[in-house]
Amino acid sequence: MEALQTQLIAEQFNRLKDNIEARFHKIERQQVHNVDLNAEKLAQIQHQLSQIQKALDDHENRIRTVDDAVIAQRSATTIMQAVQVALTIIASAIAAYLGGK
Repeated sequence: MEALQTQLIAEQFNRLKDNIEARFHKIERQQVHNVDLNAEKLAQIQHQLSQIQKALDDHENRIRTVDDAVIAQRSATTIMQAVQVALTIIASAIAAYLGGK
């Protein structure tokens, strides 16, 4: 009877060992799967970050271009006003010269 009980206990331990190993392998597979998912998410986030950086750079370039255009327009307007004032002064000087004669 003792040999039968010993064999039964040995079988129970072997079954327990097999169950523990099966659970351990399942956990390992889940862990590998989670690592793969996290790597994929990280790659996607890095790609999105790169796209956002490109969009930001594009917006900055557009803002600089518009700012340069505004400055150029203001400069041109200022020069035109200065020329207009100069012509007005010259016309006034000519009118005063001719009116004094």
